Amino acid sequence: MRFLKHLQDTKLSELALLDFAYIVVLLPLIVMLKVPMILFSIIVLAILFFKRTPASDILLFSIFILGGIALYLSLYGAFSFSGLSRLKLFLELLVYVLLIVVSLQRLTRKINFYLLISPFLFLALSLFFYHGIMMLMYVLFEVFVLLWMILSGRMQGDIHEAFKNSMVMFMYSLPWVVVLFIFFPRISFEHASYGFKGESIKRMGHDGTMYLDGNALIVPSDRIVMEVGFEEEIPPANTLYFRGSVLYVDKKDHWEALPKYAKRKEKLYYPTQGKEIRYKVTLYPTNKKWLYLLDMPKRSVENATLDRDLISTVEKNIEEPVHYAAISSLSPSYTETLDNVTYKISTFFDAQQNPQSYELAQTILKKSSSTKEKVDKLMALFKAQSLTYTLKPDALDINHSTDSFLFDKKRGYCVHFASSFVTMARMLGIPARIVTGYKSDKSESLKNYLAIKEKDAHAWAELYIEGKWVRYETTATASSIDFGSIAQAASVQASGEKNPLLQKTNLYLMYTKYNIETWILYYSHVRQLQLLEYAKKNPSFVFGFVASFILLVIGSFLVIAYFRRPRYSSEALAMLQPLLSVLKKEGYLKHKEESMHQFLLRVSANYPENKALRNVDRLYEVLCYANTKDTNTYQAFKNNIKKASKAITINFP
Repeated sequence: MRFLKHLQDTKLSELALLDFAYIVVLLPLIVMLKVPMILFSIIVLAILFFKRTPASDILLFSIFILGGIALYLSLYGAFSFSGLSRLKLFLELLVYVLLIVVSLQRLTRKINFYLLISPFLFLALSLFFYHGIMMLMYVLFEVFVLLWMILSGRMQGDIHEAFKNSMVMFMYSLPWVVVLFIFFPRISFEHASYGFKGESIKRMGHDGTMYLDGNALIVPSDRIVMEVGFEEEIPPANTLYFRGSVLYVDKKDHWEALPKYAKRKEKLYYPTQGKEIRYKVTLYPTNKKWLYLLDMPKRSVENATLDRDLISTVEKNIEEPVHYAAISSLSPSYTETLDNVTYKISTFFDAQQNPQSYELAQTILKKSSSTKEKVDKLMALFKAQSLTYTLKPDALDINHSTDSFLFDKKRGYCVHFASSFVTMARMLGIPARIVTGYKSDKSESLKNYLAIKEKDAHAWAELYIEGKWVRYETTATASSIDFGSIAQAASVQASGEKNPLLQKTNLYLMYTKYNIETWILYYSHVRQLQLLEYAKKNPSFVFGFVASFILLVIGSFLVIAYFRRPRYSSEALAMLQPLLSVLKKEGYLKHKEESMHQFLLRVSANYPENKALRNVDRLYEVLCYANTKDTNTYQAFKNNIKKASKAITINFP
């Protein structure tokens, strides 16, 4: 390896080794440093580069004052007792203070305990700001580098030998790490306000409102909102509805949830009909309180509430990735007894707001004898209007949104279809409401893994029929689809993502990332019990795990054997090793200042009758310095080594 060959002649001082360690551990923290602290760090680096002697007391005091000013400016506005009560800000303060202290000590060009221990402190602090597979991989790299630097210091700067020893120690520990990880899972800090942090990108989230005007949210983005891992195969595409918000109140330009005065009984009904589905969700930050559950959730998620509309929420806005397990029934409906307040709100409409729709609803009422017949005629009406599904609709007349959509513009997307359908259902005397959430089509799925993206945001209708809330996919009534608008919206994505091969590769990467984060970053005692229970039921899994572990051990020992293999400067020296081993047993060791010729002459003096030993010395000089490739010479050298070794073993001086 060229890298190892380059390292062979490299020697570093203890300060240089420390500097390398600091560079590696500080890289993740540079991103979270404020501008004043970055400028302070640049000034310190410049002084270290241009000034090769220890800093004077005046310079150290000046740097201390400068560091204090940079710290104050970096935390200005957040520097208060209330601010420091937030652990993240407090840890940021610790990073700044530690950076100032390390800078002052490094400028003295003297190594003490604090300078040696600080890289490990920076490594520990970085774990509080970042959370993800990339950081996990980088932490492994950091641990290896720190081990390498420690061994290099112990071996007086010999980074080549230290690198080989570090690799050997690292590979020896790898199988044990796997065993300890499986049987001693990390402590769960789910209720703590600290841990791996750093997910700052906020995803789109539903918040109990749905707009119909220019504020209507269309996000044709491939940014992942949540990842779902099913215990079994992924359900059919027509069942992949993830509930977010339920909306009852028509405010002309938007819909809202039930008003606060609408008090309902706390007793919840959890549906039991339909196939039971178990799954785990990783929900990325939305800055909203809503969790998303597959229709219809059977029970509440831990540390969350589930209301009568089967909507799950948490107490605080979701500002970091949330992981939860859930159980749902694959059902388009669920039974509920409707109270008077909810009934009145879910049947309310303003006939003056949409007179054309109201007139048509009255015609349907006169010709219908049952609720089912009303709904069938309503679906037929929507299909007869030749509506077009498009992501670029013309602006509706918000004061008469249903009339404008059904009889004038006739172009819209899910929010317009759902709003108009619910409004007309109410005109027919059927309680109706809107549900917003996500609808996946399995295009971003692999095995039991499903990625839900922002572009999967959706709205649909639920009608109360014969004591049940029943889901209706209102966009299914569209007579045509404006593919041009969809293609135009999708064009904001990178052109490379349109390549099917790249899309498939990206899906595999997401699947791998999800599994690593699920089983490594969040492997807890609960996950351990689930894994052991799964192993009991699946002998093939146990066999596969044992086989994989054996391969890991074999692979580790192959790497260890490679790095422990002696390296020789020439083929002749490698061939000479058996003789040197025999001489070592007899008490002959080559001194560091001796050449091989001097060493063999010294040994030959004690074995005057061993002609083979003198031939070895002569042939070694020829092979090393004459640079010959003659095979006969090599064979003669090998034969004389065997004869000399045998003679030394038999005849003691």
